Amino acid sequence: MIELSNTLLAYSIGGLGVMVEWRAYWLDCGLAFRRWSAIGAALWALQYALLDAWTACLTMAMTALRTLLSATEQSRYQDWLTVSFIGLFIGLTAISWQGYVSLLPAFAVINTTVALFYLDNFKMRKLLLASSLAWIANDIYWQAWPALIAETVAMLINLRTIHRLNQA
Repeated sequence: MIELSNTLLAYSIGGLGVMVEWRAYWLDCGLAFRRWSAIGAALWALQYALLDAWTACLTMAMTALRTLLSATEQSRYQDWLTVSFIGLFIGLTAISWQGYVSLLPAFAVINTTVALFYLDNFKMRKLLLASSLAWIANDIYWQAWPALIAETVAMLINLRTIHRLNQA
């Protein structure tokens, strides 16, 4: 009974993380996007901790930290932070290596890191489309249907926001 309620709690928190991420993609402001996206990643880190998936938990916690730090004035430390997070994500990929398919999420997190730290809001969102495609391919490979649906919806919301920003 406790195991079932813990699992239910974990997936409920993960579902909330998905909704928070969708909200992030809907927002026009790049700073607000980063803040909401960091909250979503933190919720996923908590979900993975409750499921005892510690590598995924660490990856999402670092994703939340990276996204939060990209929302600050980091011009002085931008290069150092970018290289540090890329190195960290390469290390996490090596730890969790499951064959060449592991390159899909590695590309997605590294591409997103570069986009968050170096690009303006409009260009960042366009580059994030490539990350979404990598996540979608990864989800199809692993037959992770809920993740596939969540990422596809996020990508569609992002496309809608890109369209709105382009018209402004």
